[in-house]
Order: sequence, then structure tokens, then C-alpha cells
Amino acid sequence: MNSKFVRNALLTAAAVLLAGQAAVAVAAAQTCRYSEVNPGSGKVTARQLSIDLAQSDGTDRPTAWIGPMTIAREGGESCSVDPNVSIIERPIYTDGQHVLVSTYSGSEQIVYAIDAKDCKVMWESERFSGKVRLTGNRLRMDQKTVRLGADCTPQ
Repeated sequence: MNSKFVRNALLTAAAVLLAGQAAVAVAAAQTCRYSEVNPGSGKVTARQLSIDLAQSDGTDRPTAWIGPMTIAREGGESCSVDPNVSIIERPIYTDGQHVLVSTYSGSEQIVYAIDAKDCKVMWESERFSGKVRLTGNRLRMDQKTVRLGADCTPQ
């Protein structure tokens, strides 16, 4: 009887341990919910945010914005992003909590992760030259790929 009790206790403990590991694996595999934003003329509303990229490149169909970028949240609170985050280009992504923007100077680019509640730069990439693409939890900058962490910002 004692060996049966011990066996059942061990099986129960093993099942609880496996269930916990499965829950951690599911949480780690959770995809961040970013959407690409079409900036149009430089002012866009997406996911409870109003994003103003400020002065455009002056064409009918702008491809770059000088900044400074401002973000307004529902309820009217707004802030301005560090003026070093300029010249902004496509693509721009947001999950409602963060904004990922690509910038360039000459032939070099930098991607920034910005906290939408206070406009602070949370992360900046190394300089690179090439295309930017966000797929699931992976931010690709030319040949380099960076994973998004649990807080959905690049790590």
C-alpha cells in the first residue's frame, strides 16, 4: 500500500511538473501583436495611438519624415520622442504599447523601440543598411535578426 501511495504521489508530481513546463513554453512562444502602420502623409491613428511624424520630405507621397515624432494616447496625453529619432521611414509598427520605427542617415539605418506611454527610447539597433521586417517575434534588419522579449521589445 505504501509503494502504491508513493507511486501515485510521484506520478502526480511529474504531471504537475510537465504541465508547468508546458505553460512556460506556451508563454515563451506567445506572439507579440504588432501591426504595420501606413503613415500616409505623416499623421495616423492606430491601436489607440495617434502618431504624428511631423514634417515630411515635401512630396505628394512622402517616404520620409524629419520629426520630431509625437505620440498621443486615448484620453489626450501626448509626448515627444527624442529628436535624434529622425529621419523616419517605412516600415513603422505598433502594438499599442510600443512603436518600432526605422530611421536613416545617409546609407545607414537604425531601428528604435519607443514606449508609447512616455515616448522614451527603450532600445536602439546597431547601424545597418538594408530592409526592415517584423515577423512574429523576430525583427529582421538586413541580415541580422533580433528576437522580441516577453515585453514585446527587441532584446
